[in-house]
Parts: sequence; structure tokens; C-alpha cells
Amino acid sequence: MRNVLIAGAVVVVAGIGGFLAWQHFQGTPAVTAAGQAPADLKPINSPLAAAQPDDIVEGDANAPITMIEYSSLSCPHCARFQKDVLPEIKKLYIETGKVKLIQRDFPLNKPAVLAAQLAHCSGPMRYSALVDVLFKTQDQWLNEQAVEKLAQIAATAGIDRPAFDACLANQDVEAKIVASRKAGEDAFQVNATPTFIINGVKREGEQSVDDLKALFAKLVP
Repeated sequence: MRNVLIAGAVVVVAGIGGFLAWQHFQGTPAVTAAGQAPADLKPINSPLAAAQPDDIVEGDANAPITMIEYSSLSCPHCARFQKDVLPEIKKLYIETGKVKLIQRDFPLNKPAVLAAQLAHCSGPMRYSALVDVLFKTQDQWLNEQAVEKLAQIAATAGIDRPAFDACLANQDVEAKIVASRKAGEDAFQVNATPTFIINGVKREGEQSVDDLKALFAKLVP
């Protein structure tokens, strides 16, 4: 019990401190789709498998399929999914009211926390667009000059430097991002990015358009 209490205290300190003990630019590697176990359609029974009040939902809120992506803005696998797979999924499923998308924070390092703070400070209407920009420009800001590079991206989105600095200093925003990671770990044992929870069914690692089509068809024939 003493060891458990100590471990819990370490988690809290790491979270509130903004992941300062983490490596700056490396995180837990993603699990590739090829390395997954055979498909299991048994859903995980958790309230977090559905949209939560603080979630930003993209698509029809009444869509029969809920696709939750736990991702880190510093994760190259997540960036590749955003660029190569998500546009087709949006066109075929999200824009047609069949799937709603919820992207939740699972930051792997300090720069990912900072980028997530910027995305949230942009407001719900601009959140998804800024997430897309941050993934596309990942190679530009994921370095030792992360703060300055993110400030430049913020400026292009209409967020001036005082507002940007206030955003990064906002401990409430940081705490929510930290809490999102912890909740994903607790509810779904998320330990790598990207990890998807689709109507409660967990899929780890990169998913192709065909992978998702097949799963959607099984969930809602």
C-alpha cells in the first residue's frame, strides 16, 4: 500500500509540474496496426467511451458511431493518420453523419502539452483546424524552440503574443490536458498513440481507411 501511495504522489507531481520530468521530444512509441492482436469487438464498458461535456465533437452529435482518438501532437504516427487517413474518413463518414470524431489529449512530452494548450485556447470553433495545422507543422515546432515556433503559429491563427503567453501560463488548461491522459490510462489502458476507442472497441496504432471501414461495417452493418 505504501508503494501505491508513493506512486500516486509521483503521478500527481508529474502532472501538475507539466511533465517536466519527461524527455522533451521522445515519448512512448505507437503500436503499429500490423502488431495488433486479432480483432475483438467486445466494447470496453466505460462512460468515457461516449462524448463527455468537455469534449469537442466533430460531426453529427447523434451519429451512430463514436470514434475517440487519444493522440499526442508530438506523435509522428498521429500526424500521419491526420494527413493520410482522416480526410477520407471525414468525407465518407463524418460529413455524412455516420461517425462523430472526438480527439482527446494524450501528450507524450512537454512540447505536446504546450501545443495542446494552444489548440484549446483557440476556442471550440477553431480547435479542430488548429490541431490540423499543428500536426502538419510538427517538424517545425517540435524542437528546442518549441515555444517561439508555437507563438508564430498562434499569430497566424489570430492569437497575439500576450494572449499566447497567458494561454501557456494557464494552469487550468494544462491540468485538463494532464487529466485527459490519466483518464485514458485508467479507463482504457492507453499507453501509446494513437489509440482509438470506437463505440467502446479499442484499436491501438495506426489505422488505414480500409481498417476503419471494416470496423465501422461490423459495428453498424
